[in-house]
Amino acid sequence: MFEYGKFKFLEASTEELKKQIYRLRYEVYALEFGFENPHDFPDKLEKEIYDDHSLHFAALNQHDEVIGTVRMILDSENGFPVEHASQITGFKDKPDPKYITEVSRLAVSKTMRRRPEDGMHGVESYIPKAQGGVSDIPNKNNPKIEKRQKPVIILGLYKIVYQKCKELGITHMYMITEEKLFHALYKFGFIFTQVGPSVEYHGKRTPYATSWETIEKHMQEHHPGLLEFLKLNPNNK
Repeated sequence: MFEYGKFKFLEASTEELKKQIYRLRYEVYALEFGFENPHDFPDKLEKEIYDDHSLHFAALNQHDEVIGTVRMILDSENGFPVEHASQITGFKDKPDPKYITEVSRLAVSKTMRRRPEDGMHGVESYIPKAQGGVSDIPNKNNPKIEKRQKPVIILGLYKIVYQKCKELGITHMYMITEEKLFHALYKFGFIFTQVGPSVEYHGKRTPYATSWETIEKHMQEHHPGLLEFLKLNPNNK
């Protein structure tokens, strides 16, 4: 566990914490955005077959309530969802599946999205309109905008994913998502490459892949402070 800003970030190691994560996913994916049918989850917990082969992470507020989550799907007999959803053709130097994870179910509680135009990930106002966002205000030399451009919850969740991947020896990541999240992650140095055709699934979704080596090299050049943040061992604060 580590603290970043006002929040705590940790791996869900108890069933109770996982239930809180599934409940947040239900609220965001089923009730708020309608990506899932609420009637499919009578217990109000959004959970599916990949969750038993995943590591789950949570962001907690000052009251220890789950206000953000993401999961790492690990290699299993089920494969990776992205490989079932789209034809993967552009994954160069793809390693053995045991070195790959698919990062998915990223969600931030509605209560933590301060601007109504921000979607489930809270990112639309961090990227320009030309890339699917809502902001057309230049960021340079504008302290107010620069201060806004720190999605603490998402960066904290990706830090704990980074730390876990390093611990497990996982070198590569998949994700399948909308372009808005792709551009927001790119803005902060998380470089992904499209590896297959976009598909229609609750809107246009595109498969991407990357390696931590690629991300680290890019961040070293363009975002050294963020790379230092990712690499800092939470136990050595």
